[in-house]
Amino acid sequence: MKRRTTIITVLLLLLLVPSVIAAPKPKEPKEPKEPKPPKTPNIPKIDIAFTEKATFDVGTVYLGNQEIIDDVLYVQDAITTGVFENGDSPIAGFEIQIILSGILDLNSYAGSGNGRWTFIGQSGTFQGTITGIVSGGIIAGQFVGHGTESFQGQKIKGTFEGSANSINAEITIEATITAKN
Repeated sequence: MKRRTTIITVLLLLLLVPSVIAAPKPKEPKEPKEPKPPKTPNIPKIDIAFTEKATFDVGTVYLGNQEIIDDVLYVQDAITTGVFENGDSPIAGFEIQIILSGILDLNSYAGSGNGRWTFIGQSGTFQGTITGIVSGGIIAGQFVGHGTESFQGQKIKGTFEGSANSINAEITIEATITAKN
């Protein structure tokens, strides 16, 4: 009988040990949470669509790194500047700086490029990226960017097309600025 009592005692201890090990710790009291600030209401976005013209003087182009291989011009970091005409668009009178890299077939005058741009106004700038193509003196492409300083939080995107000759380039952009009201 002593053996039976020992076995029962050992079994009871084995059953109790896991339950003691698995027993959850008592929870510590939580610190009170700070109240959440009220949610800001959704501010509706407004879109401002416009068309604007810009002129670039060929004399304001710095070609950066360039190399001609098999009648193809490879350009890296070409810089050009221009100005948007004084119309009634949100970017009228802004200066433009574009830094492009691309290729141009010197036989067909066809090519493509991409880069960065900045529209510089008195109270802030827009800046972003640009991609485009050239075909026989016709320029076309698209751009996207965002505002800084007083234009912070605004986004701009659009397309452009125009022509270039040995004296200047003229482009027309169609763009939309998206801003919070």
